Amino acid sequence: MLVRVAGTSIAMTGERTGYGLGPGPVIAGCIVFALVLFLPAVLNDGDTLWQIRTGEWILDHRAVPSTDPFSFTAGGRRWFAHEWLAETIMALAFRTGGMVGIVVLAAGATGLTAALLLRFLLRFLPGLYAVLFLVLALANAASSLLARPHLLAWPCLVLWCGGLVTARATRTLPSLWLLPVMVLWVNLHGSFMFGLLLPIGFLLEAALEAGEQRRRVILGWSGFIAAAWVAALINPEFWAGVMFPVTMLGMQSLAWIGEWQPTTFGSPQPLELMILAGLALGLSGTLRLPPVRLLLLLVLVHAALAHARNQQLLGIVGMLIIAESVGRMLPGQAATASRSWPRLAIASAAIAAVALAARIIFPLDPERSGEAFAMLINRVPVALRDQPVLNGYSLGGQLIFNGVRPFVDSRADLYGDAFLDGYRKIASGDQAALDRALTDYAVQWTIFHTHDPVVGILDHMPGWRRLLEADDIIIQVRAAEPAPGTKSQ
Repeated sequence: MLVRVAGTSIAMTGERTGYGLGPGPVIAGCIVFALVLFLPAVLNDGDTLWQIRTGEWILDHRAVPSTDPFSFTAGGRRWFAHEWLAETIMALAFRTGGMVGIVVLAAGATGLTAALLLRFLLRFLPGLYAVLFLVLALANAASSLLARPHLLAWPCLVLWCGGLVTARATRTLPSLWLLPVMVLWVNLHGSFMFGLLLPIGFLLEAALEAGEQRRRVILGWSGFIAAAWVAALINPEFWAGVMFPVTMLGMQSLAWIGEWQPTTFGSPQPLELMILAGLALGLSGTLRLPPVRLLLLLVLVHAALAHARNQQLLGIVGMLIIAESVGRMLPGQAATASRSWPRLAIASAAIAAVALAARIIFPLDPERSGEAFAMLINRVPVALRDQPVLNGYSLGGQLIFNGVRPFVDSRADLYGDAFLDGYRKIASGDQAALDRALTDYAVQWTIFHTHDPVVGILDHMPGWRRLLEADDIIIQVRAAEPAPGTKSQ
């Protein structure tokens, strides 16, 4: 089926290139899957570890936790695991294949995202341009390529946004089959809120061009938006679950957490190249976007500049938003199905299978898999491990994974602004704040990265000494604590 937009025939079922719904996306998905299997950065975030433990808690108790089961400073406080479904899937992957299972899960989610994204892009663009758009999207999302719940939500993001863009291109209403996607998405990751807000932009765009059918179009899109919000209520916390992302964005303490900080341009990166390319195309008059699409793109650019974690949204959603307009610039192309595509698809599937086998056979780097940290913690006397600890923010997840109740971890919603503000002072080297924490929480040992200011302060405090040093981590204890290997009484 061809849809003619502004004089350009745009293939809506893949006829433009001949492989829109077939081998092309399969090839892309398999290649990306194979590459991600060996991408070390996938396990770069300690959050992965506490999320696995949360999923295991859910499996063991057959319930979603309503209070914190992990930390000693906030233990028992009300806490909702809003990413419970993703964490459960992660736990199942871990129980099946250990950390290799987590890597395979991350690679599978990324490969599926690539396949779905290329499938939608091929509806509007010739093959080479669609692949280029896919590369740009993944390049901008690369900094978020971590084995965490948002990665499992990427396929939902693509299906949802691709479905909305397709509905606008065909001048129809969004398919009701998108609603189950929202039900899944709301239980995977908080980015679902973006999915709830995006249709409002497309409603405005549809209303502006509807003419005599404006009332019907407005009612249709409004009905879909209302249905999407109702679908989002299907989560363990009902309305509170839907509003969780809004609550998070209102937290002041997010400003000093790495992924929530503004994007910096100290070195070349895909986001900068994408913005420069957009400026060049726009200022030269080569590319013109409809007003609402332009507004949506600018909102995405602002979000990516304001918080580095939003670069993934700009990359994935931005490409979908502008694909139709770029397709209008390009000369129409007849379908050019090639007999080689099926063979390439089979070859790429074989490559993915070989890569999977190799990933299973060859062990992960102990630094990436968490084994090195586990060995370090095992050297800490058992009795000491059960005592209150003061830890570096990024080490909280690893402590939880190894059965140690941390002082703090990355669950900002659990600890709240007041606590995190106090912790920020401790981590920045405020002597008075550190003294209060050590006293108020009866801290018996600490674990920080070598460069953290707390380490230097404790080195000069009477009654404290270094217990263990490994790589860039230092464990310090009150002077009375026994040396490693000493049996506790």
